[in-house]
Amino acid sequence: MSVTVSKWGNSLGIRTPRGVAQDAHVTEGTVVDVRVENGRIIAEPLAEASLEVLLARITPEHCHGLQFSDEPIGREAW
Repeated sequence: MSVTVSKWGNSLGIRTPRGVAQDAHVTEGTVVDVRVENGRIIAEPLAEASLEVLLARITPEHCHGLQFSDEPIGREAW
């Protein structure tokens, strides 16, 4: 299937035909990884990370300690 590359602002874009998008399980808002391999443009849908995967990425550098406490600050009335 052939599509035409079009100017889109300062970039270039292609329209993905419906059948191709359906076959690739791509819908509006799907995040894709775009890269070049051997002179070919590859656009690969990225799987949504599960909560477990996201939590596994937390490192000590990401932890910033207590942000709020239940103690009054200054002359606040609690």
